[in-house]
Amino acid sequence: MNEHIYLDERDSTAEAIRIRQQKIQLKKMRTDDLRKAIILVIFVTFFFCKVFGYSVMHGNSMNPALKNGDLLFYYRLQSGYENGDVVIYEVNHITYVGRIAALPQESVEITAKGQLIVNGYTQADFNKQKVYRQGTEESSDPLELSRDEYFILADDKTTIEDSRTYGAVSEKNIKGIVITIFRRRKI
Repeated sequence: MNEHIYLDERDSTAEAIRIRQQKIQLKKMRTDDLRKAIILVIFVTFFFCKVFGYSVMHGNSMNPALKNGDLLFYYRLQSGYENGDVVIYEVNHITYVGRIAALPQESVEITAKGQLIVNGYTQADFNKQKVYRQGTEESSDPLELSRDEYFILADDKTTIEDSRTYGAVSEKNIKGIVITIFRRRKI
């Protein structure tokens, strides 16, 4: 009979050890999961802050392509831009959205009639009613862009919050190229 009690104690001790090992293993799994979650959050934050960015469209300067309240996601690591690219840029610590109209080392001019001329060629405009308003610089001479400057215009030709007012935008002031938009008005 004494032997039977000894077996019960041994079984309960083995059971207690097994339960303790399971608890230790569960705690280790939770710690590993927490560590992985923290690493994932750090990676996503770094990736989003250094590779991608977002901005909210304020105003209607890019109407009809972009509307007030649209959420814009942009790619920060773009090297070089092309005519027609929609970019996020900063002038005097204010963020703007615009479309590249002229590339580095090109000459650009907006005539008194509101025509956009790049390298001596008038840019086609299918909507003759909407022409560019003359910017604040009243010079009729073409603007010669340096090797790191872009001429950026708003799609709404009646606004002048673009390169017509601020002049050429340095590539270092361009935050990135817009890659996608989300319509988020009235949400």
